[in-house]
Amino acid sequence: MMTLTLSPFSGLHQIAYVTTDISQAIDYFAHKYNVPKWLELREIEIESMAGRKCTQNVALAYVGAIQLELIQPLLGDDHVYRDALPETEFAIRHHHVAQLIATEADFARQRDELAAQGVRIVIDGEAKGMARYFYTDHRATLGHYLEHTWFSPAGLAGMAKVPRNGE
Repeated sequence: MMTLTLSPFSGLHQIAYVTTDISQAIDYFAHKYNVPKWLELREIEIESMAGRKCTQNVALAYVGAIQLELIQPLLGDDHVYRDALPETEFAIRHHHVAQLIATEADFARQRDELAAQGVRIVIDGEAKGMARYFYTDHRATLGHYLEHTWFSPAGLAGMAKVPRNGE
């Protein structure tokens, strides 16, 4: 087994949850965990794999250096998010942790190395001019996915707009 050039645990910056109701989840985090300020992105479309997309509601907030993400799958190729949720009642479920990769070259190298090791890539996309991302499936060993993200300068500037809580 080859060793990865970059550990998927370096640069951890986000903990993400999926939910059946983004508004209710935001309210829950505000009252239960003192995270009242969120950037809400409603009905955004992301690339899930080449040629496939899904639509979701997303909310982002920082607590210290860690970014929290709430994702409500809405439609399209969203099974990676939806599969963790019940069909009827309100729920919030841990989904993934995400690392921020400093350079696009490191991002590409890590993607290639993980794929060469046979790690299953379940999301693989980009937001044109903003970010590239892929998710690897570690549910059998870690119980969750890992997201690997590289942001362009414009993408990093967008992340600077995410509200900060508890500072």
